[in-house]
Amino acid sequence: MTVTQAPRARTGGLGLLIGSKSASTVAYATSWVLLPLYVYQASGSALLTALASAANVLPFLLFGLLAGAAVDRSSPVRVMAWMEVANAAVLLCVPLLAATVGAGPVVLCAIGFASATAYVWFDVASAALVPALAGADGVFRANSYLWMTTTVLTAVAAPVGYFLLETLRLGPTFAVLAACYLLSAALIAAIRPRPDTAGPSRPEPGAVWAGLKYLAGHPLLRTYTTVNVGVGVSAGAVYGMLVVFASRALGLPSDDYRVAWIVAASGVGALLGAIAARRFKGVPPIPAARWMTGLDLLLLLAYAAAPSWQLAAVLLLSWNAVHTCFLVVGISVRQTATPQRLQGRVNAVGRMIVWGSVPLGTLLCGGLTELIGPRWALAALGAFAFASLVTALRAPSALHTDNALLEKADT
Repeated sequence: MTVTQAPRARTGGLGLLIGSKSASTVAYATSWVLLPLYVYQASGSALLTALASAANVLPFLLFGLLAGAAVDRSSPVRVMAWMEVANAAVLLCVPLLAATVGAGPVVLCAIGFASATAYVWFDVASAALVPALAGADGVFRANSYLWMTTTVLTAVAAPVGYFLLETLRLGPTFAVLAACYLLSAALIAAIRPRPDTAGPSRPEPGAVWAGLKYLAGHPLLRTYTTVNVGVGVSAGAVYGMLVVFASRALGLPSDDYRVAWIVAASGVGALLGAIAARRFKGVPPIPAARWMTGLDLLLLLAYAAAPSWQLAAVLLLSWNAVHTCFLVVGISVRQTATPQRLQGRVNAVGRMIVWGSVPLGTLLCGGLTELIGPRWALAALGAFAFASLVTALRAPSALHTDNALLEKADT
């Protein structure tokens, strides 16, 4: 099946997918606020706390390719439902341990790693399911709705998590989050997929690497992926150093309410970017990438030089709106340009690149901050965004979804 032959969107199925992602995001985002917090409170160890945070990223880098192959060999709906049940079972270990032998920091790190591993399969499968439910014409709109929903829910995860932990304590809090995963599984199980979303009936030779090969061989997807690396590294510098930048560059105490306003501005920008992404349906992808990466770089440098917290908040909001819009457009382009039987593997590769480049940017900016200060460190990391802009400028403007490639991949 090529994208030009994609069936009409299934609105009911898409609504169930958005509902499932909402429940899953509540559980996932809240648990990843609470786990590092509780590990630090229980151990006082910065190393264990960092390990708890890293457990959120490592599974995607370790298992992303395997998850993509598994999704394409099975049904995305089946994979998502089972992974949500598995994640609920993992989180239910917390109240069980808390009520018996106790949940120590190392055990919580292991539980976090297991939970994030299950989420890898769910996330890859949900990306593969979007074009099957929305149809080629609805991919941009569907991704816009999904990102809007998850952005809002992620923003409220921290206060919700703190409230639950303070009110219910550790065990009951994670029982509530496990219930969210079970609700997500029930919503996904209600989707009735078409037979053409099931993928191959038996393993293919080199199935794990097929997504990487397809992406590398597709000129448009190869360009977008390369651009995403530089943009992701510079974004990691911004995201990972928000509080440090506010403190060292803007002179705000870490517990100052104005820091919260800056973080909130970033969230509002992400929401606006997700809303704007749907407008790029039908826009030539390479010119769009040029404009967005150019604006991304200019706004990043302006943010690095902002003299006041008010201007920094406005510039951060604007930067994250452009950055998020580019991410959503890139995901939509990737899904539109990929045949259904490769959706899991191609999207897994794309997500692995994003997840890998963002923490790299955070680490680089953190090290440079100690040497040259936060403003110059952030500006220096803008070199990666500049490299992305150069890549987009050098790419042929006429690059687009190649139906001949899709037909070849489907045979």
